[in-house]
Amino acid sequence: MKHFTISSYTSAKLSACILHFTLRLSSVLAFYILHFTFYNSASAQQLPMYSQYMLNDFVLNPAIAGKNDYKMVQSNIRYQWVGLNDAPRTFVISANIPYSPKKVGLGGYIFTDIAGPVTRAGINLAYAYHLEMGEELRMSMGLFGGMMQYRVNGKEIILADEEERYLFDGVETAIVPDASFGTYLYTDRFFTGFSFNHLFHNQLKKDLFDASSKSFGYLSNHLFVVGGYRFEVHSEWDLEPSILIKIVSPVPAQADVSARLFYRKELWLGLQYRTEDAFAITAGYEYKEKLHIGYSYDLTLSNLKRYSSGSNEIMLGYKFGNTGSTNKKGGVPIID
Repeated sequence: MKHFTISSYTSAKLSACILHFTLRLSSVLAFYILHFTFYNSASAQQLPMYSQYMLNDFVLNPAIAGKNDYKMVQSNIRYQWVGLNDAPRTFVISANIPYSPKKVGLGGYIFTDIAGPVTRAGINLAYAYHLEMGEELRMSMGLFGGMMQYRVNGKEIILADEEERYLFDGVETAIVPDASFGTYLYTDRFFTGFSFNHLFHNQLKKDLFDASSKSFGYLSNHLFVVGGYRFEVHSEWDLEPSILIKIVSPVPAQADVSARLFYRKELWLGLQYRTEDAFAITAGYEYKEKLHIGYSYDLTLSNLKRYSSGSNEIMLGYKFGNTGSTNKKGGVPIID
């Protein structure tokens, strides 16, 4: 592994870059947070939930595309609130590809999220551009672009008065374009960034190109903010605390606070708390620097705990095609 020696001048320049970026990021975040606070939305979170967000962070932020110097294909399967009828189920397949280890990242993912009578399915393609801001510090900006299908099956809605069934006896389907923007600042141990999702705030209409077509809802803007740092506790042990904040008006902001303990960069165990929702235990293993396996179990803390035994999530991933030297501490390409 290649080591860096940072001079006082380089260190000062690096600090100035971080400060400048942080100030700019804070101003952008302040604008979006105010926007969420005062804009009256009629929908809650419309994107899938993940307990293992650090294992497939790319699906939350397009700027992470191409961050590593290897290709990664992953699949996430989540069964939420086991024991409840028609509880949410999420299926995701993603690919994260560095087109050039120094500059460009490509990728994409497809997903299906089923919750009772509501089914959301979509495909997104990603493009990211990475900039060097110092010997170790890099910043990236990225875009997701794709389509989403939003489907509501009225026949599956349980009504208190079945005499009103005629009002819901049908299927409403909308296919709309979708886009997300994100930015990411990272070194081999530190990372932070945000993504702004459902940029178009599209109405859900049966006929996308018919202005008179009746809308039965719209896509709410989602703001995701993430940050973390990996500490070297011992030559064979690392500790990585992280946080993910999700803001979707009009529901209260939600935070996932996590900590993972790594052994020899291969085996890890983690704990996670999701505000007003659940406590999770996560574990994972990397086999021969190729195959990734992760599992998490959520213990429900809300009132749903009376009816649900918890939530399960499994991640399988395969890493291939290294394009250069890799720093195993964070997977960040080493630039010669």
